[in-house]
Amino acid sequence: MNLDLSLLGWAHTIASLCALLAGALVLIGRKADARHRMIGKLYLATIAVTNLTAFGIYRRGIFWFPHWFGVAALVAITIGFLCVRYRLPRAFWLNGHMTCMVASYYMLIGGGVNEIFLRINALHALAPDALNSSLVGMTHLAVMVISASLIAYFNIRYATFAARLRRS
Repeated sequence: MNLDLSLLGWAHTIASLCALLAGALVLIGRKADARHRMIGKLYLATIAVTNLTAFGIYRRGIFWFPHWFGVAALVAITIGFLCVRYRLPRAFWLNGHMTCMVASYYMLIGGGVNEIFLRINALHALAPDALNSSLVGMTHLAVMVISASLIAYFNIRYATFAARLRRS
C-alpha cells in the first residue's frame, strides 16, 4: 500500500474517511431527527474539507477532472444544504436535498475508487493504467448505478412525506 502523502494529503484522507463514515450513517439512519441533523452537519463539514483540500493536491501539476468533481461536490452540498435550510424550492426542497446529498456522496466514493486503484498494490497491479482500465470503469459504473438507485429510492420513499409537507 502506498501511503506516501503530504500533510495536506493526510488532512484530505482523514477528512474523506470521516465524510465516508458520516455519509453512510446519514444514508442508513433515520431521517429528519436530531441525530440525522447532527451527523448531517458533520458530513457537510467533512465533505467540504475533503473537497477544499483536494484543490491543493496536484499529482500531475495541473487542475484536471478530479478537481472539477470537487467543484461539483461543493456545488451539490451547497444546493442540498440550502434546500433543507430554507425549504426552497417550495414544492421540491426535500427532493433537491436528498438528490444533492446522495450525488455528493457518489462523488466522494468515486474519488475513493480512483484512490484505492492507485494506492493498493494488488488493485494497482490489476489496473496499472487506472484512467483507461475497464476494471476501474466497471467499478465506477457499479457505484453510479447504486447511487442513482439510492436517489430514486429516497425520492420515491419520501414522496408522500414531501406531499404532506407541501400541504402544511
